[in-house]
Amino acid sequence: MINVKDNLLSKEKILEIYKICRWSKYQRVEIDGDNFPFTGLTCVLDLKHDIVKTITEAAELPLKNLSRAYINLFLPNEQGFVHTDNANKDCTTLLYYANTEPTGADDLGETFFYLNNKIEGISPVPGRIITFDSRILHRASSLRNVDRFTIALKWVPDK
Repeated sequence: MINVKDNLLSKEKILEIYKICRWSKYQRVEIDGDNFPFTGLTCVLDLKHDIVKTITEAAELPLKNLSRAYINLFLPNEQGFVHTDNANKDCTTLLYYANTEPTGADDLGETFFYLNNKIEGISPVPGRIITFDSRILHRASSLRNVDRFTIALKWVPDK
């Protein structure tokens, strides 16, 4: 259901992606549901962007059926809302944690998943890639003292 993979990219590549995230331009355009306010800031990525290619190759996922790619920026103490990314079967979400700062338990920044009346938090380890069924309820949380960058890639099934 939720796949977590670490150490797929070199430290140099992780730093390169982080720098791109830091210097990208963002807008407040994402909402977690119809009746929610804007959450975080977003930089839309072209599906052919080098970051997208690097992450999909590392995760061994095809570019075929990739429908969206963007960087999420959460400022310290900003909180997301619980949501699903897509209600349709066979849709997949990938999150890549782009920050390079050490992340201990007190730094926060987890993605929380709501499964079977339990909450599971995935820590934002630098370079970590997680994939999951887009129907799973989840929410982002911010890092305590620095901006939190995640790259989101979303796949839909063949039509």
